[in-house]
Amino acid sequence: MPSKTIDGGALDRLKSYAWPGNVRELENLIRRVCALYGEDLITARIVDKELAEHQAPVLGQEGPATLAQLVERHLSGYFAEQPDGIPPVGLYDRILEEIERPLIHLTLGATRGNQVRAAEILGLNRNTLRKKIQDLGVEMRSGRR
Repeated sequence: MPSKTIDGGALDRLKSYAWPGNVRELENLIRRVCALYGEDLITARIVDKELAEHQAPVLGQEGPATLAQLVERHLSGYFAEQPDGIPPVGLYDRILEEIERPLIHLTLGATRGNQVRAAEILGLNRNTLRKKIQDLGVEMRSGRR
């Protein structure tokens, strides 16, 4: 197998990973990267992609991951999947939409469809909530059960 080099960014990613599977997990990742990627230089993009696929815990973290950590993991994998490491234009709006839709859907479910209460919980004006429901295509359920 030809020799490969790990760049500084990739090395930083490897150092910040908690490695719950100990040194064997690191060894397996390096072997996998060497086998799957033809590049001579192993970059942070490659390491991010491989770590994102294995849902890496954050170093020093105990308990479940925070929403910010989960989003960062997801986005790292998404960036890594792009041919040049840069996603298509409009990323900000796409990500906000992905988060807003389930947030509004679950809040409406918790309030049994009461839009006034859901808007209050979300900290939105009722008309803003109605517009978001329409724009995002959030399914409305009957408030009565």
